[in-house]
Amino acid sequence: MYQGMIEKEDRRLIFLDFDGVICDSLPECYAVSRAAFYGLYLKVAAPEPGADDERTFRQLRPYIRRGGDYMFLQLCLQRRLIVGSQKEFDALVSENRSLDDLFHDLFYRARRELFSTDPERWYALNPLYPGMKALLDKHGRDDDTLILSTKEADFISKILSFHGIAWSGSRIYCSGKERKLDYIDRVMDGLGATKAVFVDDQIDHFTGSSAHSARCLLADWGYILPEWLEDGRVETVSLGSLDAVFA
Repeated sequence: MYQGMIEKEDRRLIFLDFDGVICDSLPECYAVSRAAFYGLYLKVAAPEPGADDERTFRQLRPYIRRGGDYMFLQLCLQRRLIVGSQKEFDALVSENRSLDDLFHDLFYRARRELFSTDPERWYALNPLYPGMKALLDKHGRDDDTLILSTKEADFISKILSFHGIAWSGSRIYCSGKERKLDYIDRVMDGLGATKAVFVDDQIDHFTGSSAHSARCLLADWGYILPEWLEDGRVETVSLGSLDAVFA
């Protein structure tokens, strides 16, 4: 549920993505998706990873939109599939649509199992980007600063708490399968905001229109493709200049 309506003239909200903006979760997503793909989906012991598997996983990471998609990356690695664009990755997911929700559920099951059995390792696999703790400490009690992610909110809360960051769970939103700009519109309506800033590292989350004035910023330190930085239609922000967005 949204917080109650707060009357504030020209209220501006700042939405920060989590994975690829606040947290470098790639090591955890690689380990969890590999455990889920082999142990829970194929029900076999995971083979020794190929020499280039983690590097390829990182190269394909920009195509990810939600948790279950990591399992499709493991499918690519196992079958040695060549995926060279977002269109090709989306086609792979579409061709295997029956696996979409299953992969998502298995991925989160494996994540919970890793957290339950080895929380120390789980936290170590989820470091924050340099300077992010100081930034979140500074803005952690600001009602107008929100986290919007496809990651389930309880895992975000755990990571923030582990790093000693005070952040209300009511300001962490999980968009699930919903288009993020649509979700932002609904939150803005619910909170009586007229403007928003949206920082994400997946350029496709900026496509389409918004019912409000939403300034979209591509995080250039996240899981991005080089050509996204060259897209003149997209405004970028660096890790060093992110704090200025809050001014």
